[in-house]
Amino acid sequence: MADEQTMGIVRRSSQVVQLVAARGALAIAEVAEQVDMPRASVYRLTEALVKARLVEVGADGKVRPSLRCLRLSESTRAGLQEWSAARKVLDSLSATTGLTTYLSVPVGDQALCIDWARGRGISVLALKPGRTLPLYAGAAGRATLAFRSDPLEPYLQHGPFPRLTPHTLTTAGQLRDDVEASLARGYSVSDEDVTIGIGALGIPVRDGDGNLRGTLSLAGLATDVRARDAELVAALTASVAQLKTRA
Repeated sequence: MADEQTMGIVRRSSQVVQLVAARGALAIAEVAEQVDMPRASVYRLTEALVKARLVEVGADGKVRPSLRCLRLSESTRAGLQEWSAARKVLDSLSATTGLTTYLSVPVGDQALCIDWARGRGISVLALKPGRTLPLYAGAAGRATLAFRSDPLEPYLQHGPFPRLTPHTLTTAGQLRDDVEASLARGYSVSDEDVTIGIGALGIPVRDGDGNLRGTLSLAGLATDVRARDAELVAALTASVAQLKTRA
């Protein structure tokens, strides 16, 4: 139990630091909304992060990355410059499909969303810039798990994983089968495993050597994603080609 609590604090701390590093200064209320935490919890967590010199709180009360944090993340930010042209691709994909689109990059055992474009209709809130998905859940997470070069088994040893919905894949066997299916079809399928009623598709973005650099995904009503699977995969594939061209 103590280990689980410790890991929970680490994950929440990482979310807050990644969020302000990606988005800049944010009010406590904004941080709380983005990471789905009560404001009181964000206040306490921020105090601890200030003591660790990872964030600062300005005179305006907004949380911002500290100089130490910026120095630690300098190489990461430099790496993200390759995606500077991605916004046009995301906007175009969202306009074409009507769904919310995401660009995520692997960070440890998570997929970190670094940009998005909102779709028409339903607002999909499980993933936003600065938020992460675990590798066992969601289109971006499971595409990262399937297509990254890291060995699969060491990650699966941490299972069974916490269930997010009744449809979440939690066991090593389920995830092995899912990775095999994703590799065979070339993309991941998330069907209400993160949020009930929401479906998503994710496709890898590779560099010239075939290494995974990120994932491009889209999400909307699960019924819509199921019905338009072939159309949406074609749109994702075309958009990945544009990302490679513009990178």
